[in-house]
Parts: sequence; C-alpha cells; structure tokens
Amino acid sequence: MPTYIYFVLYKLKELSPEEEERARNEWEKITEEWPPEVRLIGVYDHAWGTEYNGIMVLESESMDSFTRFWKWFRDKVRWYVPETRTIIATKR
Repeated sequence: MPTYIYFVLYKLKELSPEEEERARNEWEKITEEWPPEVRLIGVYDHAWGTEYNGIMVLESESMDSFTRFWKWFRDKVRWYVPETRTIIATKR
C-alpha cells in the first residue's frame, strides 16, 4: 500500500486580535486531538509565489483515513480558513 503525502495550501481570513487568540487556542486543542492515522509533517508560513498564506504537509497510509480526517479538521478551522487547495502525491 502506498504512503500518501498531502500538500494543503491554505488562505487565512483577516482576524481581529481576539479571533487570533481563539484560533491559537483552538489549534492547540486540534493538535492534542490529532488522529494518529494522519501524520502532521509540518506547517509552513508564506507560500511565496501563490495567493495562499501557508502550507501544511500531511502523510497517511490510506485515502480513507485522510478523508475522515479532512472532514473532522475542516469543521474545526472553517471559520478562519476560507479556502484550501490540496495536492496529493504518493511516496516512492
């Protein structure tokens, strides 16, 4: 079975200082609850050359586990991440 790599480019909406604090707190909770089937390789700011604010790199052993994860994750960040674009690759 292949290992899948996901490059998730994301846009952040402009946040007030209070919203920024809420987003930081929620991100900490998300990372504590993170499902082990999808590994967070890294979160990178400034996706230069694109209209996105940053990139997350994820890895999983199955598309099914990523699909379940993605619904869970999007429901938690939708209020401040209005747009994403995902590039999926398989590891050699």
